[in-house]
Amino acid sequence: MSMMKKMLFACCVLILILAFSACKEKENGGYQVSSVSIRLVYPEGSGFEPVEGVSVTLKNTSGSTTFSQSTNAEGVAVFEVPQGIYEASASDKRVADAKVYLFNGLNTSVNVTQETVEATIKLEMSLGGSVLIKELYVGGCPKDDGSGTFAMDQYVVLYNNSSETLDISDFALGMVNPYNPHASNKDYVNGELFYAAEGWIPAGTAVWYFDKQVQLEAGKELVIALNGAIDHTQTYSQSVNLANRTYYCLYDIEDFNNAKYYPSPSELISTDHYLKAYKYGLGNAWPVSQFGPAFFVFRPESTTLQAFVDDASTTNLYGGSASQPRKKVPAEWVVDGIEVFVQGADGNQKRLLPSVDAGYVELTRGMGYTLYRNVDKEATEALAENEGKLVYNYSLGVGNSTDASGIDAEASLKNGARIIFQDTNNSTADFHQRSKSSLRN
Repeated sequence: MSMMKKMLFACCVLILILAFSACKEKENGGYQVSSVSIRLVYPEGSGFEPVEGVSVTLKNTSGSTTFSQSTNAEGVAVFEVPQGIYEASASDKRVADAKVYLFNGLNTSVNVTQETVEATIKLEMSLGGSVLIKELYVGGCPKDDGSGTFAMDQYVVLYNNSSETLDISDFALGMVNPYNPHASNKDYVNGELFYAAEGWIPAGTAVWYFDKQVQLEAGKELVIALNGAIDHTQTYSQSVNLANRTYYCLYDIEDFNNAKYYPSPSELISTDHYLKAYKYGLGNAWPVSQFGPAFFVFRPESTTLQAFVDDASTTNLYGGSASQPRKKVPAEWVVDGIEVFVQGADGNQKRLLPSVDAGYVELTRGMGYTLYRNVDKEATEALAENEGKLVYNYSLGVGNSTDASGIDAEASLKNGARIIFQDTNNSTADFHQRSKSSLRN
């Protein structure tokens, strides 16, 4: 072959390669695409092995684009995604010996910069709970005169998801400091929460407890006003009425005397429905974030709540600051938790461990929206007693955040149905943003 022909042949090959690469890039929207394999790693000694069909999600950290794939028999999910930095998450549920085991995991930094990438998600195991956070309302509502937001009407709803009456007298309420998800967080060391390795959750300022015996019947709820246990609709029409004789409230004027947060509760609420506080931080109020709290319910084991709080060894100083003491609540004590992020904000960061909540739910404050738990469609429809009582065509979700079951839980409850709520210990799957408080129907 002459030199001229060799050069011509080489040019043709080069043109074909460039054309193929250009077409490949064009086919993928101008992005370089990589193959990403995510392997699920189950806890050693748990007795559980990888299975086919577990959903794994990749979310681009610089936007809202998400991809989902299911694992193969080896517990590996394979994606074809544009290059970038991703967050990988997975949840699995197994039933053995009449117990529900939940597996959740999160890998916050899957760096997809090569043609082929392999990463793992280390799953943490926990037991499915019987008492759940059914609803958390913290973002407030618009003031009638349009001058801003009123948010001193916060509440949480606990729900007995089991088939038995439960004694919740020794339950306690806590929230993580840092209080806001999009603020700087000194707990991150080399991209990880330092307390994850130690297995505890930092409860800021105080913890609240029931002062009397409390029984919660199967399929029933308990409303706790986190501040302002009064009828707020008398002042702000889009707010909620927390003056109800069946409700409970946080009210401990000896420790927290900020009247803006804690006006005298309605006379309809008896004093034995007041929760009390063990306070160890500063301030005259328990500042539940209007933007995005990491809120949890826990139950002490092998000790009392007071002994736990009084024990100096359970104290941690946030960022080393003596003015911000926190209590190290063991993760295994947590009954349920919910991680809330600010809708659309940059810099949201996890505070709860994956064993407590492997995901998050986003909140838009000041609109009267609430965070509401999704219905377990299969379990709820399987109950013979629900025949003809379930109400469908649920329409109170906000934007893309809704309950995929299609069951209107509140309407169904009013219709006499027994609702089983979803519980995967992953707020991304378990909660949605509802356009109005359930107390407003």
